[in-house]
Amino acid sequence: MERFLQQRQNSGEDALMDELKRMTKEQEQAGEMSPTRMEEIYQTLSPFLTDRQREKMREVIRRLKE
Repeated sequence: MERFLQQRQNSGEDALMDELKRMTKEQEQAGEMSPTRMEEIYQTLSPFLTDRQREKMREVIRRLKE
């Protein structure tokens, strides 16, 4: 994930979301990601995030599920 972010640090939010959607779709097809797994990740990370970060993560997950 860190490498992903470093390589795309100058990309806009829409470009990052498009790439994240593509990667998520690949992981879903490989059986490595599901809506349930996304929620598990959120539940694991949310206690360590600020309110704003939780809101943003929730929005990203919503967009990935579309």
